[in-house]
Amino acid sequence: MKIDIIEKNENKLLDRTEIRVKVDHVGQPVPKRDDFLAKLAALLNKERNQVVLIKLEAKYGEGKSLALVHVYDTTERAIAVEKEFLLKRSGIFESKK
Repeated sequence: MKIDIIEKNENKLLDRTEIRVKVDHVGQPVPKRDDFLAKLAALLNKERNQVVLIKLEAKYGEGKSLALVHVYDTTERAIAVEKEFLLKRSGIFESKK
């Protein structure tokens, strides 16, 4: 799996970086969320809990995917800003009780 950052935008209002990523996985299945987020977090020098996956679209038959990711400076800021289902999907926390 090869990850290339296509676009990077700073959103100062929400204290996050919005990143568009191209994932090359020719000959392999679409990467699992956890594997993708762990590798992207390592590439960006961030903790795994600071990276929230918004969308991962696979291009049928091409072995390529496009992703939209929000990167925060702290986990607390990610929890304060993002919707609960996105945080659950990204593995940041189980549920609010």
